[in-house]
Amino acid sequence: MKKSIKAILIIILIIILQILFNVKEVNAGLQSNPNTNSACKKNTPANWIKDIRKVEATGGAMGFSEIINDGTLQATSESNGIDIHMMKSTEYGAIAILSASGYGNSSNDNVLTTTTGNKTGVIMNINNWEWIAGGLSGSIFSGVSKRYYDAYSGNNSSAKVGDALGNGSTSNPGCAGWHQASNHDWTSSYPYFVRGKGVIFSYGVGIGNENWCARGVAVIGDGF
Repeated sequence: MKKSIKAILIIILIIILQILFNVKEVNAGLQSNPNTNSACKKNTPANWIKDIRKVEATGGAMGFSEIINDGTLQATSESNGIDIHMMKSTEYGAIAILSASGYGNSSNDNVLTTTTGNKTGVIMNINNWEWIAGGLSGSIFSGVSKRYYDAYSGNNSSAKVGDALGNGSTSNPGCAGWHQASNHDWTSSYPYFVRGKGVIFSYGVGIGNENWCARGVAVIGDGF
C-alpha cells in the first residue's frame, strides 16, 4: 500500500512539473543566466511598459487574475498585493548604487556584469542599452499613470535622489563617470532614458523607436 501511494505521489509530481515547465514563453531561468542574453526579447519602451504590466493581468505569465486598464495601466482592484512594472529610473539607480557600496563590488571595475561582481548579484547586460521607465516629462508614456515611470524636465538638473543620473557638474554631479562610465548623455532631443551599455553606471537617451531590452520589477506588499 505504501509503495502504491509513493508511486501515485511521484506521478502527480511529474505531472505538476510538466505543467510548470510547459508554460509558454517562460524565460525566467534563461534571464537569470549571464550567458543567455539572447533570450531577451527586444522591443520599444512604449510596448515594454504595457507588456510588463500585463504579466500581472488575467492570462499573463504570473497566473494572476488582475484587470489592467489599457490606458493608465493601473489595476482595477490591486487585490493581490503585488505590483509588476517596467523598472523605473530610480529603481535602476538603486541597484547601480548598490553595486558600488560595501554590499556590492566597490572595486571601480569597469567590466562588472553583476551588481556584486559575481553570480549572486543582479545580472546586467552591458553589451547593449536597456530601456528604463524614465524620460522627459510630457514626451513619454502618454496616458500611463505616473506611478509607473520617472519624469524629468528638459534640463539635467532635475535628477532625482537615488536615480544614479547627473552630468558631473558642480550643480548636478550625480553618478556621472562612476565605475569609469564614459556614457552619460542627457539631452531633450531624445525623450527616453537608457542605461547600462558598457558599464552599469552608463546612461544615455533614445527616441523611443529603437529595439532594446528592458526588465520588470515586482513590488510585494501594500503601499507600492
